[in-house]
Amino acid sequence: MTGNPGLLGRLCHRLRRFGREEDGTALLVEGMLLMPMLIWAAFGLYVYWDAFRTINQVQKATYTASDALSRMERNASFTYVNGLSNAMTYLIQNDFAPVMRYSSVIWVAARNRYEVQWSCSMNRSKMPPWTTTTLQTVATKLPISDNAQTLILVESSTNFRPALNIGLNDFVIRQFVATKPRFVTQVGFNDVGNCN
Repeated sequence: MTGNPGLLGRLCHRLRRFGREEDGTALLVEGMLLMPMLIWAAFGLYVYWDAFRTINQVQKATYTASDALSRMERNASFTYVNGLSNAMTYLIQNDFAPVMRYSSVIWVAARNRYEVQWSCSMNRSKMPPWTTTTLQTVATKLPISDNAQTLILVESSTNFRPALNIGLNDFVIRQFVATKPRFVTQVGFNDVGNCN
């Protein structure tokens, strides 16, 4: 019977000693000061990762659409490029649907410039179809070609809005891809009048 009060006394003594110790206080204060910065850094990494992931998706989807159009062995149609735009929307899986523009251009050595054969925009107000005159504003983006060489241009534009407000503002992701037709000298287009 005398063993129980001794055990209880030792337990009370240890609890009082634990309450008086101050060894871990500095770690607790440092942890409380650093925790908001660590949380902000974790959310920041997520937001920047999401931005780079979306840019990568838009780039790959645009290259996929360009590759598909460059493999045409006959004239493209509005139905076909509209299907490419729908596939692009599915591949990106963004809150904002991408705006697409498809064009075929030819290098004319006599005039030392690219000229537009056809251009189809899925949204004329946001991305109007190219004309030979307006195409010259992006001529430096186009590769050097032989005379009468044609290129397929596929362009995409979509908005990105960060999931959290941690210093990254909304921005527009744009891609511009030029590809040579693979199986024919040029890819024609039947329904330019149906483009928006």
